[in-house]
Amino acid sequence: MQLVLDRAGPLLKMVTLAPELPGGLELTRALATLGVVVALAHSDATYEEATAAFREGASHVTHCFNGMRPIHHREPGLIVAAFEQPQVSVQAIVDQVHLHPAMVRMLHRLKGPDRMVLITDALQAMGLGDGTYAFGGHEVMVLEGVARLADGTLASSTVTMNEALRNTVALGIPLADAVAMASTTPANLLQLRHKGRIAVGADADLVLLDREYQVVWTLVQGRSVYGTI
Repeated sequence: MQLVLDRAGPLLKMVTLAPELPGGLELTRALATLGVVVALAHSDATYEEATAAFREGASHVTHCFNGMRPIHHREPGLIVAAFEQPQVSVQAIVDQVHLHPAMVRMLHRLKGPDRMVLITDALQAMGLGDGTYAFGGHEVMVLEGVARLADGTLASSTVTMNEALRNTVALGIPLADAVAMASTTPANLLQLRHKGRIAVGADADLVLLDREYQVVWTLVQGRSVYGTI
C-alpha cells in the first residue's frame, strides 16, 4: 500500500476495502489519518466489524447493498451499521436492475441528498450496446443493457449518469436532490470544492439535458466539447 501512496500522492482520493480481512482496520485507520476517504464494499463484514471500521475512520459505502452481506434481522450487517452512522455516505447504482425502487427511496430517506451519491459503476460496454466484453479478467455478456457473468451474476452496469438521474427522479425523488447526488455531493465527498457547483471560482463544467434527460450540450472548464445551444 505504501507504494501506491508514494506513486499516487494527492491523486489518491478514495480506497474501497473489506474491513473484516486481515489488516483491514489498521489500513482504514492509516488511510483516514492521511485524509483518504475509506469506503467499505465487496465485504462480508458483520454489523460489529463494520461499526469498528467506521470508528476507525471509514466514512463511505461503495454501491450500497451490492457485493456485501445482506440485511438480516439477527445479523444486520454492514448496511445497517452505515445507516446508524450519520457521517457515513452511501452510493447507489440506479439502473433499474441493481436496486429495487423501494431501496433507492429508503437510501434517500435515511441519508438525504447530502449523504447519498449516484454512481454508474459502468463497465466499458456503457453506450456500446449488447455483446460480449472482457472485464476484470472475466467474460461479460450484455443482454438488453444488463451485464452478467456466465453464471448470471451481475457484472457492473451499463447505465450512464444522465440515465441514472432520470431513473432516480422517476422513483419520486425530487429533481434538485437527484442533481445534487450526481454532482455536488460526490464533489464534496472528495473535497473537490471547485467541482459540482455553479459558483464564482468553480470549474465551468456544465451539462445541459432536455426533458427526456438526453445530453444536449456539454461544457468542460469553460470550453464547449459537445453540442450547441
